[in-house]
Amino acid sequence: MIIYLAIALVGALLLAASFVLGEVFDFLHVDSFDGDVHPLSGKVIAVGMTAFGAVGMLTQAYGWGAFLSALTSLLAALLLGAAMWWVLVFVNRQVGSTDTSIGPLRGRTAEVTVKIPGDSVGEVVLPGVDGTRHLIARSSDGSAIPAGSVVRIVEAVGMSVVVERAGSTAVSVSTPVVKGD
Repeated sequence: MIIYLAIALVGALLLAASFVLGEVFDFLHVDSFDGDVHPLSGKVIAVGMTAFGAVGMLTQAYGWGAFLSALTSLLAALLLGAAMWWVLVFVNRQVGSTDTSIGPLRGRTAEVTVKIPGDSVGEVVLPGVDGTRHLIARSSDGSAIPAGSVVRIVEAVGMSVVVERAGSTAVSVSTPVVKGD
């Protein structure tokens, strides 16, 4: 019974540490190809260990034989580990991403809202269907561009854009631009 107690305690400690410290204890974590939680993540293994130890202690306390106790503990560990994995996958899929991509903005027109000095950065506003986006901008040729000017996005660098002066096509911040413009 002492071995089951030790396994249950180690599993419970790993589970608590994993929830408090994050994925630090994901020593068997293998990256999943679709971004989901892997069945061998630290939390799943910790739940399985805890279930194995706890069920083993219960079956030993009720006088079950060693083989039946180990088999029941293994089944409980697999069942509860799988349940934990399914819960983690469900929770992971519910979390929204804050990743944004500004690469598709190339060729779109925007309006300079904060002057772009020749040797520094300013700001442009890009109207869209889902609202406006304010982006840090730098001039492509190093020339200053005054506020109110219409510019075309030439390149996306990190989370900022490189712009050049556009023709006389006016862009209004209140007029949404349909995707593909």
